[in-house]
Amino acid sequence: MRSARHALLAPAAVALIIMSGCTTDGDDTSAAEPAGSSAPAASTPTASSVSPAPVGLDDATRTTCTAVEKDITAALKEVAKAEKIGPPAGHSAVSAQYSAGAATMYTHAFTSSDEVNGAVKAVATEMGDLADTWAKAPKKAPSKADLTAAQAKLRTACAAG
Repeated sequence: MRSARHALLAPAAVALIIMSGCTTDGDDTSAAEPAGSSAPAASTPTASSVSPAPVGLDDATRTTCTAVEKDITAALKEVAKAEKIGPPAGHSAVSAQYSAGAATMYTHAFTSSDEVNGAVKAVATEMGDLADTWAKAPKKAPSKADLTAAQAKLRTACAAG
């Protein structure tokens, strides 16, 4: 199950790496020219749309942090719907929703912040582990404590700066 998930994620990861390489050059240029009045004006609307984001992270990483939180919320909402199905079909549905959530997290795991990348990957790993546990049709719902801890680590990383 895990190898199939990674095989499906590889093309998305490659595309994201390629695209992030293009945007990073633009971010470095605007960060290198703080005295220019046009660079801060261009980044100001982005910063205001992501107001709770920390100052020390670049715009792309702040945007990623915001997107990751939205995607986690959406994934957990879908998991909750799937849990209502009940066994035995519900086990597969919950597993699939956690796998989809993990796949989405991996698309966000390439920023200029190693701490944020690691935290995003930790959330994805925990979602993947829950997917694997649900796929085995457990008698009771597995603990989400590790996922909650990974989410807290992600919030801390996104708040660091």
